[in-house]
Amino acid sequence: MAALAISPGLHELMASYKVSESTVSLSITLPYLVSIPFTLLAGRLSARCSKKGLSLIGLMIICITGLLPYVLRQFTAVLAVRAMMGIGLGLLFTIAPSLAPDYYEEGRMRNLGIGMQSAWAGSGGFVFNILSGYLVQTQARNIFLVYGICAAFFLLILFLLPYQPPRARPAHKTRSLFGFQSLFLALLTFLFLSAGMTLSLSISVYLAERGLGRSIEAGYATSAYSAAAFLTGCLYVFVAKALKDRSVLSACAISALGMLLCVLAGRMLLIYIGAALIGAGLSIFMPSCVNRIIQSAPAESASMGIAVMMVGSAVGQTFSAALINPISAAFSKSTSMRFLVSAVIFVIVGLLSLYQGRNQKAIR
Repeated sequence: MAALAISPGLHELMASYKVSESTVSLSITLPYLVSIPFTLLAGRLSARCSKKGLSLIGLMIICITGLLPYVLRQFTAVLAVRAMMGIGLGLLFTIAPSLAPDYYEEGRMRNLGIGMQSAWAGSGGFVFNILSGYLVQTQARNIFLVYGICAAFFLLILFLLPYQPPRARPAHKTRSLFGFQSLFLALLTFLFLSAGMTLSLSISVYLAERGLGRSIEAGYATSAYSAAAFLTGCLYVFVAKALKDRSVLSACAISALGMLLCVLAGRMLLIYIGAALIGAGLSIFMPSCVNRIIQSAPAESASMGIAVMMVGSAVGQTFSAALINPISAAFSKSTSMRFLVSAVIFVIVGLLSLYQGRNQKAIR
């Protein structure tokens, strides 16, 4: 969520730095592009280094590169520093989801841990988006001050997370599914996150285009997304039990409905509800994919499997605009078409997941 913290103020940043929408969007997508090799590197490093140490290094990088653009006047320099944020993101993308299986056996507590990790990722976005929406109203570059919050997260990890997990995970008996499962889930995650990023990248411009609101309202919309992601993550242990093998399909259906609400909305309330549904879908989708990898990968390869999946996430967040915008432009110049295209992609991801799930059962 760190790179998305400035999404409510993209419209104001465009005006302040006198750059185009595609240029200002790079401030969000570049960190994800740079994160790709470091996401894979973190999968390797986690087998040799303390996950706590890697987490602290990643968070320190995000904090420094998040705050530094406040003192920069050229947007080119801002983009260069924002790109470096990807190093920290890459480390955390792999380390954070892999912690729960290190500490908990398969079952209720592990699902709770995976869900809570997703929930707190969502809560970070909630805090970031509310504050950044207000900060950008005072002065455009003040939006970068929101990264000061990272200092609090740094201290929490420093004092509360042990350097070593309390137990070692037993080796998994199934090894053959690891490669295909991780690659397939990376593809699904790429498509899902490409569609999901539409809200963060386009909501500010979309509201201005339709005369529904400004950066504050955009901040509320992205905060509704993050708040729903937080609540759903907290409840994931119950959601996983209820949905079972259909959790990924359900996540796609919920997110598609959210996108459609944004397209059909004539008032902000429906956009807030739509954004919340998209966030809820994300907090079902990501933990469910992590669970699939943990269940299919050998213990010593789980972190690398998650890293492969998170590369799909990073690529999707990086190239979201490059995928969604040209497709939508082929049908309409309206920003609302981006939301409609994203809804269709969510449906495609759900159908692919359903197809793969049936094939997996047939193999077993």
